[in-house]
Amino acid sequence: MIDFLNITNPKSYLTEYCNNPPVDSCAFGYCPNPDVASPAVRFSGTYTRFDLFWFNSNNFSSTYLTSLVSAILVLYSPADVESSFFAQLLNVYSLVIAAIIAIAKHNLTKLHSVVAVTLAASPLSLYLLAYVVRSLFGRHTRLDKVFGKGRHLNRGIVVLAFPLWVGVLAFTMLPSSGFQQAACDSIVADNKIAFWFFFPCIVFFDAFPATGATLVGIFSLAWGTAIYRLRKVIWAKHNKRLPFARIWRKVVERYPFIQFCTVIFIPHFFWMFNVEIGLRILSTRESFSATYGQLLAVFVTVPSFIQLCLLLPRVPRWFVDLTWVRFLTCRWNKPRLSDNSYQESGIPLEAKYDPDSLSMSNGSTVHLL
Repeated sequence: MIDFLNITNPKSYLTEYCNNPPVDSCAFGYCPNPDVASPAVRFSGTYTRFDLFWFNSNNFSSTYLTSLVSAILVLYSPADVESSFFAQLLNVYSLVIAAIIAIAKHNLTKLHSVVAVTLAASPLSLYLLAYVVRSLFGRHTRLDKVFGKGRHLNRGIVVLAFPLWVGVLAFTMLPSSGFQQAACDSIVADNKIAFWFFFPCIVFFDAFPATGATLVGIFSLAWGTAIYRLRKVIWAKHNKRLPFARIWRKVVERYPFIQFCTVIFIPHFFWMFNVEIGLRILSTRESFSATYGQLLAVFVTVPSFIQLCLLLPRVPRWFVDLTWVRFLTCRWNKPRLSDNSYQESGIPLEAKYDPDSLSMSNGSTVHLL
């Protein structure tokens, strides 16, 4: 105690203060948790230790880069979906279970609990849950390899993760003093921690209505134009007014860039935007330090990055055949470089498939939804 009181360096004082922050004081705001919310963790992967709060757990969980790359692989490289599935499953359970144990030991702040559940709720996690629901109703999906007939364990593990995630979020939002630095929840966050991590995009559209309306307008115009140009194909043999499944399938087959923006870019952008704005408002001292956990967080993204590199040779043909690229390069009326019958979602495959029967010529199956 005497050594602590004699500290004159502000940085050292804050470090010592955050080793055991008081519950009823928030003189310096939320103490940073580099193993949960540092830039290295958010932009690459997390080594979920919570050791700043006396909780040691050797769980690895990926965030922005790993989720983004895995989502791309699920969409464009069906052969790699199994490894991506188990990697994301490990990510979600690592974050959620580690948060549960840390909360039970009163070794985690509400802020970092919300950070953990927000990182776990990546777009890829939501896609996995959606694919499970579809498979339970007997629908074919691109993830039949992990959620198909007889894959009851894989389905059950994904379904179980959802109530665990909801439970952690609900408990975090309840009025409670069982978290670290409980005083900061009202002083800094005004008891609206979850709001600043799940609704920043709504705040953005409210603060910048013109910009928000422009972005929504461009997105709506792209979809509306695509549907209008394909109206004869979409409603050729169907009397239904809005055959949503057929609209989706025909539009993404003809305009794969719309699918990329709708499924990959926009959801991940909103997810990352929410996390970054929430941390910028509530905890500005999160920074990178060369600790074992944060360095490991960087290297944990290597396997996904290698898989992405293996996909890159197939990307140029996909890119040059995008409608807007063909328009800008004056190739609008020229034949495409790749045959659509050899593609899934616009990325060239090595075997031909029939989009309606979802059956490939070599007997294997490719799923479009």
